Amino acid sequence: MWQQLQEELGPEGLSIIAVAIDSDVDAIREWAAHAPNLTVLIDRDYIVAERYGIVNVPASVWIDEQGHIVRPADTAMGDDRFRAFAHIDSGVHHELLRAWVLRGERDLTDSQVVENMERPTRELQLARLHRRIAVALHDRGDTPGTNTHLAAAEALAPYDWVIRRGSMPMRNIDPFGAEFFEFVEEWQEAGSPGFRLRTGRED
Repeated sequence: MWQQLQEELGPEGLSIIAVAIDSDVDAIREWAAHAPNLTVLIDRDYIVAERYGIVNVPASVWIDEQGHIVRPADTAMGDDRFRAFAHIDSGVHHELLRAWVLRGERDLTDSQVVENMERPTRELQLARLHRRIAVALHDRGDTPGTNTHLAAAEALAPYDWVIRRGSMPMRNIDPFGAEFFEFVEEWQEAGSPGFRLRTGRED
């Protein structure tokens, strides 16, 4: 769907850049092969997530031609295949995007953008540092060190999807397996933190 939106709105000036916050480069290459007309980058060091306040995935950030954020990180599905799970109507986000690109209509003022932007706590900053260290140690084959720093990151930011789910492949855990769904249940019981704007949210 993101590729279709790029093809539809690209002539109007939109550039969609997909950023995979993941350490498994081969898995991303396999996925990206299904979207040959979409620019796909890999953020193994968590830089995009940190800069734009992404704590839940998938998320989108809108940036204008001057480099200003006009819509901060918000949970946005490409399609409705996970609608029953996430309770999000992807079409709502897509229509907001079309309104912005085609008619310059924004659903958030500048002050609302600022209000909805993530302000990382000290704990979250430390968690991100631990995850970066874990990636570096994983690349060197240091499994005990990787696991130690991932555990520290998860303890500091237990409901950050980027840290919790994004780190599962480094521990040889299926990011769609039993442990992932245990995390989802834990996250839901905590009030689903990370859904700040709730675009198209049904509940």
